[in-house]
Amino acid sequence: MSENEPTATIAQGLDQAATDAQEATEADQFFEFIRRRTKELQTAGVPEGRARGTAMLEHRIAQWPLAWGNQLHIIIYGDFAPPQTDLHFPDLGIVVEAGAVKGAIARSAMCVVKARVTVPEKSVAGLADASARINTLLGVLAALDWGNAHSGWWCRVSHGPMTGVMPEFDQDGLERAIKAVAHLQPEVRRKVISALHWIREPRQMAMEGYRSDVLRVYAGYWNAFECLVEAVCVLRPQPKIGKKEQQAQIDRFLADHDGKLDPASLTQCYRSFVDRGFVAKAIHALRQCFPDRADRYVIECFRIKPEEDRLYNIRNAINHGDIEAGDFRELIRVEDKHRRLWMIVFGMLGQIIPVPRPVDTDPN
Repeated sequence: MSENEPTATIAQGLDQAATDAQEATEADQFFEFIRRRTKELQTAGVPEGRARGTAMLEHRIAQWPLAWGNQLHIIIYGDFAPPQTDLHFPDLGIVVEAGAVKGAIARSAMCVVKARVTVPEKSVAGLADASARINTLLGVLAALDWGNAHSGWWCRVSHGPMTGVMPEFDQDGLERAIKAVAHLQPEVRRKVISALHWIREPRQMAMEGYRSDVLRVYAGYWNAFECLVEAVCVLRPQPKIGKKEQQAQIDRFLADHDGKLDPASLTQCYRSFVDRGFVAKAIHALRQCFPDRADRYVIECFRIKPEEDRLYNIRNAINHGDIEAGDFRELIRVEDKHRRLWMIVFGMLGQIIPVPRPVDTDPN
């Protein structure tokens, strides 16, 4: 052993200790910022989950690299050939750089290129504005190819780090659930298998974390919810309502509304007591599965104000193009509401087959 080796070892230990201390300080600062900003947004009336998501996005924006200036640096990935020269799109404030990027985060894409997007300001609103222009570019690219090739974009400021979980194959748990599915009556089994598909299929893998799956996962979970509603209604059918009881329910509904119905109330009355469609089935299924929390879940799904925050309306807004996929404020809102839909779906599924049921700790 040379005379210098002990000194080098001590120096390395001190350097590591300094690095660990710096990382601990940065972590403390991060959590303190998220805690403080979340509380500020909650005080302003923003729901907790949405406030936390907004705080995390604001923290990433605050880390905007100085070298970027007023431009957002992104990668565009997909199944396309790289441009041979820089492409300038002044109407969109976007420059796509020539040549392909090697070893990029989007490993499954045939090609990855760099691009720069001018932003009006370094804020959530500025990021949403840039995102809308990027999505316009990629949408036109897809349209020119008749939708035959996939493309997307990613940036660490807007999308954040990739995360995921790695569940293990549990022989006993899998076997119990598989046998339970096999013993369901055919109509119920078909609905449960469909629900399992919609829970699984839209979710991206951890190594595909550069792709946003918020909207398709939400839509998939609502599809699963509809499948489970049908399954519950087969297992525990809705009671039939005679004409007298139907009229009595309509009269009570009118009395509750002082005899005055706006278009929304009229639609609700018709669907609840005349044409007992999906909403009535869902209410019945929720009451069967959640005797203690059914009223709260019914409100969250179909009656909460503002109407845009109803779980049912969010699914419709996704399907009808009323949610801007490039607006990160909207994605945070949908992600927050998905937590409630997730709670309902697994609460229902866990009563049909033996899978873990989450405990709803929401005080409401």
